[in-house]
Amino acid sequence: MSALVDLAPPAVASEPQPPAPPRRRDRLARLYWLLPAVVTAVVVSIQLDRPQLWRDEFATVTASGRSLGDMARLAQHIDAVLTPFYVFMHFWTAVFGNSTIALRVPSLLAVAATAGLLAVLGERLFSVRAGVFAGLLFAALPAVSRYGQEARPYALAALAATAATLMLVEAVRKGRWWRWVLYGLAVFALGALHLVAIVLVAGHGVAVLYVAIRRRNWRLLLWAGIAVAVAGAALLPMALRGNSQWAVQLGTAPRPPDWQTLIRVASDVSGATTGGGVLLALLLLGAGTSRRGRLLGAVLFVPLAAFVVMTVVSPLWHPRYLFFLIPLACLLGGAGLALVPWRAALVVVILCGVVALTEHQGVRESHEGRGAPLIDYRAAVAVLEQNAQPGDAIVYKRDGWQFADIATDYYLGAGAPRDALVKVGRDAAGSFWTTERPNVRRALGADPRVWTMVPDDLSRRKAELPEATLTAIEADFTEAGEWRVGGITLRLYDRR
Repeated sequence: MSALVDLAPPAVASEPQPPAPPRRRDRLARLYWLLPAVVTAVVVSIQLDRPQLWRDEFATVTASGRSLGDMARLAQHIDAVLTPFYVFMHFWTAVFGNSTIALRVPSLLAVAATAGLLAVLGERLFSVRAGVFAGLLFAALPAVSRYGQEARPYALAALAATAATLMLVEAVRKGRWWRWVLYGLAVFALGALHLVAIVLVAGHGVAVLYVAIRRRNWRLLLWAGIAVAVAGAALLPMALRGNSQWAVQLGTAPRPPDWQTLIRVASDVSGATTGGGVLLALLLLGAGTSRRGRLLGAVLFVPLAAFVVMTVVSPLWHPRYLFFLIPLACLLGGAGLALVPWRAALVVVILCGVVALTEHQGVRESHEGRGAPLIDYRAAVAVLEQNAQPGDAIVYKRDGWQFADIATDYYLGAGAPRDALVKVGRDAAGSFWTTERPNVRRALGADPRVWTMVPDDLSRRKAELPEATLTAIEADFTEAGEWRVGGITLRLYDRR
């Protein structure tokens, strides 16, 4: 036998074969993230322009429409922490215009991208199924439509929070220095878009510490610390300026949330009463599935707790400020859904959307709460459009946050009545409010007709012009008409 073996021809080493091209099915499988991204985009795009712009969005309109110099002047007085968002919107509207749809598309794209990244993050931490269902659950929440249809930075901040978490996972897994650079950039973007959301890094820190202890790899802490420190140093000037603007920007004294508010946090942040409870149940289920689930639960809980503590010293509590945590909550929900057959999980997601239909309809009626808007600017402007004449002047009550003058300029443009009391325009004043001329009678000059536009205050109480202003108008004019529409009182006066 050995002779036969010796006589056998030597084995010829086979040449390495090129890897087989990926099959079409495999290539499609890699696009699993596309399903939640597309579903989210479709859901949020429904009636994108139906809810009219509200006062916060009008702040975006006037701020982003200024020159960069005027924006810098505005940041010296108010909204310094929103300047990066305003600069972005300045260039966006320069290209795409400032229609309602154009103003809201960045938020729409942001929530769609968040759903896609959420699916990828779920695949990295749990499974493809967990990631896909996390993204679909995200799409079903009314809050995603609410902030995905708003020209404010909350949707972009949620995208940055999800991206930062994904970059952290990739950096911890693969340890390349440039991945830590990407993580630092994502943290900077998160703070630049929504400074309060920077508390997420506290949760990240807990996760990195846990992994470093398990692996006995202390370089992870060093790299994470460097990335966060550099991002924090870059954000420090904006944070210091914003810290000095609490009173003028938020307009309230510190008021920590009460226990009832904390208990309702899931429904308030998600925008769905029943859906919020389902999300909380799935979140708890996902947190109990594995060590990674519990660690992600800590990443979610730590910034929430830090945020609540912060409200003791600053007036920060509002559900929209916590929207950046919704994607991570949905990720834990997706991990919980991955425990059941996919058909049953899909039924749960669909039911979450169905039971929240009323809330979905509500956010598409008004961004100020369910039902009619607090201030119906379009209805008031329609009265002006139908009844104003060339040469008319207008006097606004603008000492509050209703921004009726900004809304009128937005909808009517050059066709708006002359703003009679302007002394220093809001752009030049570095403010959202125009500085007015004190002598009302002189400001009205020889105007044959003058309108007054008075929005209700934020508690829905009917307001009036300052007594001195009204007295000055009535000295030379007689009232010719009154319209009460959408929380705004319009009066027309003819010169005597």
